[in-house]
Order: sequence, then C-alpha cells, then structure tokens
Amino acid sequence: MSPQKRRLIQVGPQPVSLQPVSLAPDTVPAQTLQRPPSALERRRRREPRPGELLQAVRNLDLTQDAAYRAELTEWIDNAYTERMGGVLLGLFARCHLGPPYVDHRLTVVGHILEHYRPTDIVPPPFDAARTLAQSPVYEYVEVYSDGDIIPVLADGSVS
Repeated sequence: MSPQKRRLIQVGPQPVSLQPVSLAPDTVPAQTLQRPPSALERRRRREPRPGELLQAVRNLDLTQDAAYRAELTEWIDNAYTERMGGVLLGLFARCHLGPPYVDHRLTVVGHILEHYRPTDIVPPPFDAARTLAQSPVYEYVEVYSDGDIIPVLADGSVS
C-alpha cells in the first residue's frame, strides 16, 4: 500500500515573517517560518513544561470527542504562545490508540491532529521528530518554525 499525500488547510490569519525560509511548502506555510530563536526564546525552551500541559497533550489520544480535542488543541496553542518560546509548528508523539497507528502530530497552525501508521510518510519538518518520538524516554517532541526540535520527557524537563 503506498502512502497517501496529505494536503493541509490553514485557517485564520498567518503571522508574517521578514525572512521566510521554506522547509516544506506543501506542509508549512512559508510565512510561519522565522529567524533563529532569540536568547529569551532559547531560555524559555529549556524550562520544564508544566504538568497541566503534559496532561493536555496526553488527553489528545484519550478522547474521541472532536469538540474536546479542539478545546485541548486551542489550550495547548495558548499555553505555548504565553510561554514565549518562539513559533511552535506542532508536537509529535507516540500514539496510544493502538494498531495500526504508531505516532501522531498536532500542528497548532490550523489545529490539525493526524495519526500515522508505520508505513506512512511523515512530512517535513515533523519527520525529524519521528525517531525521537518513538523512544519511550520522551513524552512528545516540539517542532519549532526555526527548525529546533525539542524532546520533552515525562516529567516535563527537556533533553
């Protein structure tokens, strides 16, 4: 079975960047890509993630309720925005739904949650997070617009 190519639809206004960089035109809008992270953003990315955030990310896999999932996604997006760690494209994590799914991604741009089978191709820049997400050491992996990939451990600390 060949993997299907997925097209993402963006909703709402997109942030404008003075220096767009193209990682994957079919998955990440160029206007969301930014300059290297500032010293403040780098410092914020090294801080532990609060327990409420970790639980919200875990709950994404535990619910089939689309309204609750949308509420969680919005809450997660707001939590990352308030943290001021830079532009988060999304999260990548192991999936606990069971076969045939092994992992999933949440893109905060457009609030898209997508599950993947082992044979599915994960689009860039999330493909770089897939190997890390498969490790039981990490709860999930953050993917930023500047190319940073930050693995988050179960206690909220970062690797």
